[in-house]
Amino acid sequence: MVVLVLLLLLAAALGILGVVIKVALVIVLSVVLSIVLLGVIGYYYARHRFRRFVKEAQRRGQVRPGPGGPPDDRGYPTTGTKGPGPQLPE
Repeated sequence: MVVLVLLLLLAAALGILGVVIKVALVIVLSVVLSIVLLGVIGYYYARHRFRRFVKEAQRRGQVRPGPGGPPDDRGYPTTGTKGPGPQLPE
């Protein structure tokens, strides 16, 4: 920390403090931009791989198709009555 303050004082004394700050800003912004860019690329790559995995699993029949696929059996009961349920004793 002391070294950084001494370097800033030296730059101010030589009259190049503005240039030093601009260079530091360019370096910091380029690092931040590259981190954001890598994050976005990683997100879209993971999304692409996941969708490819789901498509492959559906093709093999390991996973039921989602909302865009054909209707599937949801497991609803097909027998029984629609009458009133059990009543409480009076």
